[in-house]
Amino acid sequence: MGKKKGKKKAKKEQRAAEKAAEKAAADAVAAKLDDLFTTRVKNELDTSDLFAPPPPKEECPLCFLPMIGPPDDSRYMECCGKVICFGCSMENKRIIANINAKRMEEEKQTGIKAIMMEETCAFCREPVAAGCEEMMLRAEKRMAINDPFACYHVGGCYGDGRWGRQVDGLKALDLFHRAAELGLPGAFAEIGRYYERDTVVRKDLAKFRAFFAIAAIKGSLYARDYLGTFEYRQGNTDIALRHWRLSAAAGYQDSLERLRAEVMKGKFGADEYASTLQPFLTSYGEMKSEARVRFEKQIET
Repeated sequence: MGKKKGKKKAKKEQRAAEKAAEKAAADAVAAKLDDLFTTRVKNELDTSDLFAPPPPKEECPLCFLPMIGPPDDSRYMECCGKVICFGCSMENKRIIANINAKRMEEEKQTGIKAIMMEETCAFCREPVAAGCEEMMLRAEKRMAINDPFACYHVGGCYGDGRWGRQVDGLKALDLFHRAAELGLPGAFAEIGRYYERDTVVRKDLAKFRAFFAIAAIKGSLYARDYLGTFEYRQGNTDIALRHWRLSAAAGYQDSLERLRAEVMKGKFGADEYASTLQPFLTSYGEMKSEARVRFEKQIET
C-alpha cells in the first residue's frame, strides 16, 4: 500500500510540475507578445497610415516577377532560404521530369542503364529533402542565422501539425513572434489569428486588429483582405470596402470577388468597382507568366 501511495504521489507531483512548466512557458510567450505589442505594434500604428497604398511586392528570384507571397503563390525553400513562385517551382519539376523521360526512352533503346536526375531546388540546385526530418533540420539551420521565413515556416508546422510535428500552439506563437521581430509581415497576421481564436492566448480583438493592421501596412495582401472581411462581419462595411479596394488594386483576386459581390448587393458602386478593376488587371498581369498559368491550370484539374 505504501508503494502504491508513493507512486500516486510521484505521478501527481509530476503532473503538477508539468502544468507549472506549461504555465511558465505560456506566461513567457505572452510576455514577449505583450512587449511586441507595446513597443512596436502600437508605435507603428500611431505613425502609419492604415489605408496607404501597400509597398512593392517581393519578386521571385528566378523569374523576377512580383509575388503575393507564401502561401498564396509561392513556396519557401528550406535549403537556401529563397521564396520561389509556384510557377518556377513547377517548371523546375517539369524540366527534370522531361529529362528523366528522355533518359528512360534512351535506356529502352540502348539497354544501357540510365542515371535519373534527382529533383533539386530550382534556385540553389541542392537535392530536395528526403523527408520531413531533413526538411526540419534544414529549416532549423536557417533559423540559426535569423532567417525570418524559416521561423515563420516552422511556426506554421507547429501550428498546423505539418512536417510530422505535433500541434503546439506555444511553439508556433514563439516562432511567429521571432519572425515578426525580424520584420516579416505574415508573422504579424499569424499572431493576430491567435488573438482572434481564444486558444493559446486570451481572445483580444483589439490586439487581433492591431497585429493584422501592421501586417497589412507592411504589405500582406492576405492580412488586408482578412481584415476587411472581419470589419464587414462587424458591420463596418465602409471600412471593409476600403481594405478590399486596396488589396484588390494590388492584385488580390479574393478581394476583387468580394467587391463584385457587394456591387450585386448594391452596397458598392459600379463606377467604384470599375476604378478598382483597372489597377487590379495591371497588378494581376504583372504577376503572370507562362509557367504560373500552367501551374494554375494544373491545380484546377
